[in-house]
Amino acid sequence: MPHALHIFSTFAPAGPELRAVELMAGLGDGYRHTIVAMDDCLDAAERIGSGVKARTLAGPGVKQTSKVIRWTWQLLEAEQPDLLLTYNWGAFDAVLAARIKSFPHHVHHEDGFNLDEADGQLTRRRILRRMCLPRVQHLIVPSSRLDSLARSSWKVPGDKLSLIPNGVDVKRFCPQPAEVRNEVRRELGIPLDAHVIGTVAGYRPVKRLDRLIRAAANLAPGNQETHLVLIGDGPKRLTLEALAREQRPPGGRVHFLGFRNDLPRLYAALDVFALTSASEQQPISLLEAMASGLPAVCTNVGDIHATLGALCNESVYDPDAHDLEAQLTAAFQRLLENPSLRKSLGAEARKRVKESYSSDAMIAAYRAVYESCGQ
Repeated sequence: MPHALHIFSTFAPAGPELRAVELMAGLGDGYRHTIVAMDDCLDAAERIGSGVKARTLAGPGVKQTSKVIRWTWQLLEAEQPDLLLTYNWGAFDAVLAARIKSFPHHVHHEDGFNLDEADGQLTRRRILRRMCLPRVQHLIVPSSRLDSLARSSWKVPGDKLSLIPNGVDVKRFCPQPAEVRNEVRRELGIPLDAHVIGTVAGYRPVKRLDRLIRAAANLAPGNQETHLVLIGDGPKRLTLEALAREQRPPGGRVHFLGFRNDLPRLYAALDVFALTSASEQQPISLLEAMASGLPAVCTNVGDIHATLGALCNESVYDPDAHDLEAQLTAAFQRLLENPSLRKSLGAEARKRVKESYSSDAMIAAYRAVYESCGQ
């Protein structure tokens, strides 16, 4: 039974971490998994199914690169994994350790950048990526932008690189009956006839939830209340809550729900999904919302344009536009006032996910890479 050792910067329930949870389930009982988070946040482990053979270990407890490298060497010696899986810049000290020791069975995953690299790579990081990633056995990226960066900037050979788009379970994420929508709205204290905009995102600077709050607050008052639902958590929560007290959507308020395990139900309560990030690659939350039959309003970052396809003509905006928030407000207004447009766009969005972004295709592609690298 192959033993996969996963090293994350954090194992909070966000996009790459939840994708890993889904992959663990999809790989089945032929694998066992050991999960480590550099910051010792292992909250996403609660979502691992009971049938998955998985355990967690403590992180290094330090941030100094030399000490993390020694810790990684000791961990590899103790665990003797068949496959080392590292994730993003936050686990790059482990990448360095594996390269120095020439650990052979190593797959690295790059999912994008935080706000500090939204406008371009930091020089030191670019140099280290170029030094290490061509020597990793395999690199997996979810977007064409990262695929291009890996080839041109990091000099990763094509035979060591796989572009695997994210995917979602279209049976789990699907349009829900009206009874579910109404039940969730009652739980949240939202009137059944209210307009509801929502997103699923960490409360981090790169997600730019501040401009989503302001754009919703600038909607024109009407006969129906408007509510904004933010599903997630993170270090900017207090700042965002303070902003939301000053900038309230017309007649309603902003709901901060924290991390939730019942996303299919929560999507059912929304009329419009919003993504206002400064940087993304291919966000899983957008795919979930599309599979749930929701129209989306997004900033044009990462592979958003490719993910939405023809739908982008209705809903994608330049993140650097000087009047971006006004454009977002206008897009929300148009969709909220037109139920038939929301329905048609949502149906097209679900069709696109079913055809191009299923979890089955994603799991099969990851399995092929992992099996080839673990031999």
